[in-house]
Amino acid sequence: MLAELAPAGSIRSFGPLTVAVTGVPGAFFNATWLLRPDDAADGPALSSAVDHLRATGLPFVVHVRSDLPQAGDLPVGLRLADEGVLPCFAIEPGPIPPPPSELEIRRAGPDDWDRFMQVTSAGFGMPRALIDRLFARAMFERPELRSYLGFVSHRAVATSVSIRTDRTLGIYNVATLPDARGRGYGTALTWELMRDADPGWDVAVLQASDMGRPVYERMGFALVREFIELVGRPEA
Repeated sequence: MLAELAPAGSIRSFGPLTVAVTGVPGAFFNATWLLRPDDAADGPALSSAVDHLRATGLPFVVHVRSDLPQAGDLPVGLRLADEGVLPCFAIEPGPIPPPPSELEIRRAGPDDWDRFMQVTSAGFGMPRALIDRLFARAMFERPELRSYLGFVSHRAVATSVSIRTDRTLGIYNVATLPDARGRGYGTALTWELMRDADPGWDVAVLQASDMGRPVYERMGFALVREFIELVGRPEA
């Protein structure tokens, strides 16, 4: 979705592989995914996908399921750096606790775009100019996407986003201002995504940072998959 809506974004297919390029100079935002054994076995398609990513002049990442038989042989052959694993977590529907009493949560819309971007920028420690290139205002108009802002004393302090795909709820962009952390606001914004989701979802999934992982584990999320992160750098 980011690549589709970003001004400099593009999406290409190489055999079974999808390549998404946002045009933003962060490896995580220019990527392809190896999800099935045949994806890694299709050498020409994989080489073409990596060549395409490298030709952008941007850092990029190849996300590889850690349990694929070929996973350990790919970094050398593709001239990529193994930068560890990305843990992926899931949770089924269940009881949802109330938010902290001082926190007001509301669904964000197009008019909240600037405030949402300010909290996202500060929460993730990313320059606002880069955030503006990455998140298009049109995202807030997508029916499968819901975004939320958390307020304390009328000040926006936290964000979260959900994207619904069939019966799966994807959790993204959980960010809290640095001076508002440690008070359960990010946790509450994550619960709100599930509380406010339309009925009929079976599982909520997310990718956890080192900072977020213990929070999600306390919430009851279980580790279900790991992806090896193979990162490519621009040659010039």
